[in-house]
Amino acid sequence: MADFRGYLCWDPATAATTINTEAVSPPRAVFLATHVPLRIQRARPEGRTLVKEGRPVDEQVVLKDFLTRKSDTGALLMPIVGDSGSGKSHLVRWVKEHIPSTDKRQVIYLEKAKTSLRGVIESLLAEIETGDLAQLKADLDKFTADVDQPALARRLLNALEEVLAATTSKDVSGPARALTGPRGLAVILQDPHVREYMLASDRYIPQLADQLLNDRTDGSAERPQGFTTDDLPLDIADVKLAARVTQDLLGQLMTRDDLQASAVDLLNQHLEPAVKNAANLGTGRLQDAMVEVRREYARQGKEIILLVEDFALIQGVQRDLLDAVVEAANRDGRTILAPIRTLMAVTTGYFRELPETALTRVRATTGYVYDLDVPYDKDDNGAAQITSFVGHYLNAARIGRDDLERMDDSATPNFCESCPFQARCHDTFGATAEGHGLYPFNEPALIRAVHSTAPKNEPWAFVPRTVLGSVVRPVLVEHATSLREGEFPSPRFREQFPTASIDHALNGAVRESVDDSDHVDATRRKLTLEFWGDAPQHAAALDARLLQAFSMAPLSATGRVGLADVANQGPQRSSRPVPAPAPSAPDSALPKSLLARLQSAEDWISRDRTLEQATAREIRGVVAEAVVQRYRWTTPLMQAQSSKLLTNAWPRDSRTVSIEDAGGEGRAEAARPEIRFDRKAANSEFFKSILCAKHGHGRARAEDIRRLSRYADLYSDALTSAVQRHLEISDDELVLGIRASLLGAALAGRAWPGLDDAALLSVVLDEGRTWNRADVGLRTRQWNETLARHLKARPALVERIRTSMGIAQGSTGAVKMIDAARAVPLLRQAASEWNWDIEGLVVPTWVRPAVIGFASWMTSVDDQAALLRERLHEVRSRQPRGTASSHTLSAIRGALTAAREVGLPLATSDAERIESLILRVQDADWKAISELEDDLEKASGPNRSEGAQRTALVVAAVRDRGDAFEDIRQLLVAADAWLDEALNSAESRSGEAGDSAALGVQELLNEWRELAAARGDEQ
Repeated sequence: MADFRGYLCWDPATAATTINTEAVSPPRAVFLATHVPLRIQRARPEGRTLVKEGRPVDEQVVLKDFLTRKSDTGALLMPIVGDSGSGKSHLVRWVKEHIPSTDKRQVIYLEKAKTSLRGVIESLLAEIETGDLAQLKADLDKFTADVDQPALARRLLNALEEVLAATTSKDVSGPARALTGPRGLAVILQDPHVREYMLASDRYIPQLADQLLNDRTDGSAERPQGFTTDDLPLDIADVKLAARVTQDLLGQLMTRDDLQASAVDLLNQHLEPAVKNAANLGTGRLQDAMVEVRREYARQGKEIILLVEDFALIQGVQRDLLDAVVEAANRDGRTILAPIRTLMAVTTGYFRELPETALTRVRATTGYVYDLDVPYDKDDNGAAQITSFVGHYLNAARIGRDDLERMDDSATPNFCESCPFQARCHDTFGATAEGHGLYPFNEPALIRAVHSTAPKNEPWAFVPRTVLGSVVRPVLVEHATSLREGEFPSPRFREQFPTASIDHALNGAVRESVDDSDHVDATRRKLTLEFWGDAPQHAAALDARLLQAFSMAPLSATGRVGLADVANQGPQRSSRPVPAPAPSAPDSALPKSLLARLQSAEDWISRDRTLEQATAREIRGVVAEAVVQRYRWTTPLMQAQSSKLLTNAWPRDSRTVSIEDAGGEGRAEAARPEIRFDRKAANSEFFKSILCAKHGHGRARAEDIRRLSRYADLYSDALTSAVQRHLEISDDELVLGIRASLLGAALAGRAWPGLDDAALLSVVLDEGRTWNRADVGLRTRQWNETLARHLKARPALVERIRTSMGIAQGSTGAVKMIDAARAVPLLRQAASEWNWDIEGLVVPTWVRPAVIGFASWMTSVDDQAALLRERLHEVRSRQPRGTASSHTLSAIRGALTAAREVGLPLATSDAERIESLILRVQDADWKAISELEDDLEKASGPNRSEGAQRTALVVAAVRDRGDAFEDIRQLLVAADAWLDEALNSAESRSGEAGDSAALGVQELLNEWRELAAARGDEQ
């Protein structure tokens, strides 16, 4: 059996030339070898609508009816109606093959290949030679020789403009009236700018010109039947290049659908006269020629059989031809014209446009047409007829076009009868009633592929051309390599054949079972199960021989398949059960809303449909809420948040839970969902299960509930991050908040570099409500203003830091416990820099009010240090280092006493102020002076790095110097100022008193200098 794997019983190249849906006239041998009975139904014209009646018939009935039905006028018109590709031309061709010409019958056959005017007229006039007919042929020959496609296109446009210009508003009704006459559509066709647009190679007029001059060849597109809205110059570029009148009319056309429809109708109504004028045929000339042909055949005693493969292809002469074939043969009891039977293929849409004279003739002679738009259904053996049709083409492809032509009219053999694999192939893949094998299809795969390519609004429709061109040919030609190489059915097969709406899709439970069991060919196996297995309820439902042909291993006894199984295929089947779908209750017991959601989840996986938005929204809500309900707010330690905040931070939509191809999904670049669900069977089953659990109906599978529980644990970190992002309390954001708190404490003199972790953490968490600097008089204005703003905003800042790293205890809800394990590392990171350099960083909104003015932090430090140096200099110039404070105070007191004794002036207020300052500083700690001096020296030490100097400068600037330093400074400055003033006063006195006073002051100054120069122990 191994040699059956990847076997091809056809040559792809041969199949491509044999099954060519674009061939305008397949060879007789191929035609007969592939012919199968068609589905035809009579339809009665009611007005311009067709009403089907009776049961379907076959082509034999059509042939007999066509040849035997009598017409009282001797002119029978029998239309074959159907949409494009339905087999109309095939039926006409079949009738032709069964009606030979005789001495009593002349067959005139207008095949699809003869689309040129010359080809059509030559076919109609082929056997008759009269003077007028010879002249008509000569005129056509000259016309064809003298004109090329561009010239004919211009002629057609000119002729169309002329006939439109001759129309009047009396000829039409409604919106079309505005388009008649020389200032209607004719104006547009005259405009050079519009003409250039209309004569572009991809437009209708040039295409029509080419097809009027040349017969159709293999591979060429079918001729469009007339103008459509797309052919109007509505998207013309640079419309302002057109004349003003043209612009106005185009403007109306572009904005009015009714006017566009009227324009298309007018163009098509006048297209045939334009073609005749452009080809110099003249109105009625072909009709006269056909009447002459009928007279000649009447003289010969012959009846005319006119077979038209596609009436739409004889544009330009349709009206004349119709008038000629419906003209009565019998006049005044005599046969003047040859009787004529006309069988013509016409699309359903074109049939509705036939002249009333033709419809009247149809109603008078038969009362019906033959309609090929007959859909198959399961109740009338449609499957058997579809497989029979395809089977004939599969057999022809295996034999090949060349061999079929060599067989002439002998019966077409069944290729399968010479195949060594016939028995096992037919047993595995099936065969038609005629014995043609369906391989590589089987009946379910073929029917599903046909349904897949049928029109969306008519899934049961059977369009032969579509089946051949979109099903049979692609599989035999395009997929041959993948079949030979063990990769069939490939992903390309799925792309070409989506599951039709009328076919069951492979359900999610089976898909999940395959995904779980087959880790080698899961995708191919699911596709094979759906098409060749007809979507069974069991993952192991495929025949092992079919799997072997497709190089696929059966599921093993354990329900799994691996690489080893591929090499060791066997005929056994797995008995592994497929998990039951989630809803176990009968459908009737489930609410309609739940049923709709379950079906949407099923179609999402089995039919690749978009998951409906309402269903997706509910699934997202269940999954997102499960994570919230299990969250404990302990890792990291954090205060529990309100439901409103959680809804904002962890929204129950696609921003949190993303589902592939589901309604309500946001833009990929805008959303960064934490939880993602790909389109997988396991996810579809999970969705159905949790929906059932939420609604309390059906049965939620235990494994899905466990999976939901795992999500709660798995995505706890994601929830943490989401809450932190929403609150702006991620580690990086908290570091900025803690640094803001540290710098604010530094402004208040409560923190500086070098403090231990405990001290720093304590000040970080202090709201600062009782903080006041004792040395406020030593601070710059900017320093004091920045501090005041910070202290106002600090409580909110500290509260956010606390709640972000701790939990509440007690009835007050206040945070009492801090997660030190998290806080200390963040604190150390924050304290690594005593600066507010935030370039490239985003400051959290909750931090911003507390850091107003922090941008100039280092400038504030420098300015403050400069002020301290200045104040220190004022002190040291009057109180050198090493001078005892007691000596200084004693000298000042002595100076005051001496001044009074010698009568030096001393204002009472100055005396009181100095005395007051003496009292304030006599018990003060004069070490504040040397401490400041030491701190400032560290900030400028020659052996320190720049970083160390900056750190020392911060320490010197921020430390609270207390009120002693400033009191001492003020005392020294005031005393010094008074002594200077006393000296000046003494020197200004005259005589002995002045000298005596001056000597007294001089002695005081000498004593002060001696005091300043003295060295003693500091108190």
